Amino acid sequence: MDTIELYKKEKISRILLKLAPPVMLAQLIQALYNIIDSLFISRFSDSGLTALSIIYPLQLLMIALAVGTGVGINTVIAAKLGEGREKEADEYAGVGMPLAILLWFLFALISWLVMPTYARMSTESEAVIQDVIAYGRIVCVFSFGLFLESIWTKILQAGSDMKTPMVAQIAGAVTNIVIDSLLIFGMFGLPRMGIAGAAVATVAGQIVAALIVMKKGFHPSPAKEVYPRYIARIFRLGTPNILMQSAYTFYILGLNLILAGFSDQAVTVLGLYYKWQTFFFIPLNAMQTCIVPVISFNYAARNIDRCKKTLTTSIGCGLAFMALGVLCFMSIPESLLSVFTSDALVIEIGRVSFRIIAISFLPLVTSLIFPVFFQAVGYSLKSSALTVLRTMILFVPLGYVFSRFGLNWFWLTFPVTEIVTSIVGFIFYRQFLEADYVKNRKPELPVLGSVPALQPSRPGVIITIARQHGSSGKQIGKLVAQQLHIPFYYKEMIALAAHESGLDTEFISDIHKNSPDVLRDLYLSTGAVLHAIDAQRKIIRKIADNGSCVIVGRAADYVLWDYDNVIRVFIHAPKEYRIKRVMGIYSDTPAEAKRNVNRSDKARGAYYRHISGKRWGDGKNYQLVLDSSVGIDKTVEMIVNCVDKHTSDKM
Repeated sequence: MDTIELYKKEKISRILLKLAPPVMLAQLIQALYNIIDSLFISRFSDSGLTALSIIYPLQLLMIALAVGTGVGINTVIAAKLGEGREKEADEYAGVGMPLAILLWFLFALISWLVMPTYARMSTESEAVIQDVIAYGRIVCVFSFGLFLESIWTKILQAGSDMKTPMVAQIAGAVTNIVIDSLLIFGMFGLPRMGIAGAAVATVAGQIVAALIVMKKGFHPSPAKEVYPRYIARIFRLGTPNILMQSAYTFYILGLNLILAGFSDQAVTVLGLYYKWQTFFFIPLNAMQTCIVPVISFNYAARNIDRCKKTLTTSIGCGLAFMALGVLCFMSIPESLLSVFTSDALVIEIGRVSFRIIAISFLPLVTSLIFPVFFQAVGYSLKSSALTVLRTMILFVPLGYVFSRFGLNWFWLTFPVTEIVTSIVGFIFYRQFLEADYVKNRKPELPVLGSVPALQPSRPGVIITIARQHGSSGKQIGKLVAQQLHIPFYYKEMIALAAHESGLDTEFISDIHKNSPDVLRDLYLSTGAVLHAIDAQRKIIRKIADNGSCVIVGRAADYVLWDYDNVIRVFIHAPKEYRIKRVMGIYSDTPAEAKRNVNRSDKARGAYYRHISGKRWGDGKNYQLVLDSSVGIDKTVEMIVNCVDKHTSDKM
C-alpha cells in the first residue's frame, strides 16, 4: 500500500502502530542527551543537579535556534527537489554550514558574556553558580556540533534519508555515555572533572553526531551574492518554528526563577520532573508527529470524518499512555526521584509536586494534540494561539500567582494550565466544525464527468499570466487563447489537479485566499497546503507538456522555469482603476473593493514568494509587464504580437 492509500483507507490505529515506533526510537535517543548527564552528575553532587535544571532552558533555546533554522532549510530543499530544481536545492544545502557556524558563533559569544549574570539571577548558592558557569559555558560555547548536526540532519531528511541521522544520534548518545563516566569521576587516570566533564561529554557526543551526518549533509558553498536572498527565505520559513520552540524555553526559565525564590531544591525538583517527562511523553510526542500527514491529506481531500477519527483515536491512545504516567507519578514519586538524588528535601518537595503535576497529564493530552491538529489543517493562527496561551500567558503568570500562597500551591500551575488550554482547544475545535468548508463537505473525489480533460494542442508557445486583482488578467488570458486558438486553463487546471491528486477542488482553489494576514508562511508550510501546491505543480507541468496554451495564476511562470517556450506575463494597473473594476464586477462599495484588492494582492504575493522565494510582480521574472488600463483589447494585442514575434524568431 502506497503512502496516499495508507492515509486514505488504512485504520488509524494501524497507521499509528506503523509510523510511531521509529519516531519514538528517535525521540528516545534524543532524550538520552539530557538524561545521561543527570544520572551521572546526580552521583557526583547535588549542586550539579540543580545547575542542570538552571541550564536546561538555555539548552532548549539553543536547540530551538538550530532545529528551527534546519526546518527552514529542510522546507526549501524539499520544495526545490519536488520542483526538479536539484541545483538550487544543493545551493540551499551549501548555505547550511556557513549559516550554522554563524549562528553558533553569535550564540556562543552571548552565552559566554551573560552566563555569570544568568547564574546569579537563578540562584544564591555559590556552589550552584560555579557549576552553572562551568557547565553552561562549555555546553553553549562549544555547541558548534549541535548546530551543524541539526542543519545537516534536516538537509538529509529533505532527501528522505532518515537512517543516517538516526545512526548519528545513536553514536552521539553512546559517545556521551562513555565519556561521561570517564571524565566526571576521573576513571583510568583521567582528570576528575565533575560537572565540567559532563559538559565535555555532551559536546563530544554532538561533534561525533555532526561528523557522521557531514559525509552526506555537507554541500559546497554557493556564490556569495545568493546568500542574502537564500538566508532571508530560510528564516522566513524557519522563524515560526524557532519562536514556537522558544516559547517552551521562556516558560521553563520563568518557572525556574519563581522556584528560585523558595530554594535550590525546588528548582531541582522541576528539573527532575522534566527529565521523567521526557520518557513518559515519548508516545504522545510520537503521535503528534505521526498524525500530521494523515490529517493534512484527508483535510485537503475534504474527508473530514477521517480527520475527526484521526484526532479522536490519537487522543484516546494518548490518554491510555498518560494514564500510566499518572499511575507512576501518583504511586511511586519517591522512587522516581531517588533515581537521581538522595537529598531528603528534594524528595520531600518532589513527593507533593509529582502527585499534583500528575493531575495535569490527562488534560495535557488534548492541550498538546489540538495545536498539532490545527497546524495540520492549516489553521496556523489557532495552533499558535494555543501554544502561546499555554506557554506564555498561563504557565508563568499562574505560577507567580499560585506561588504567593506557598510552594505546594505553585504546583497547581500545571493542571490548571492544561485544563484551561484544553477548554480553549475544544472551543476552537467546535469553531472548526462549524466552518463552511468543513460543514458543507462533499465526497473526497470530484465527479468524473465534471473533470475537464486535457485539451489537445499544437506544439508552440505557453503563455503564463500573473495578475493583480482587478486588472482583468483572467479575461485578457481567455481572449488571448481565443485569438491564438489554443486552450485556456484557470479553473480547469484546479479541477484537473484535484482529480489527479484526490484532493478537494475548493481547497486547492482557495489556497492563497485562505492564507491569514499573519503567519502566512506558517500556513503555507502546513501539510494540507503543501499537498495542494504539489498537486498544482504536477498538473501545470503536465498541461505544458501537452502543447500551446494560456495558464492564468498559480505561479505557473515559476513552475515552468525550465521550459524554454514560455512567455511570462505580468498584468497590473493603477489601484484606482482596479478598485473601479472590482466595484463594477462584484457590486462592492469603494471601501470593500479597496480592501479586497489589497487583501488579494497580499495573498497572491505571499503565495508566489513562498513558492519561488522571489518577489511577485518583479519585472525580472517576466518577459512582459503590461498595464491593462490602456485597454483590454490593446493588452491582448500586445501579448499576441509578442507571441507572433517569438514564434517567427524560432522559425
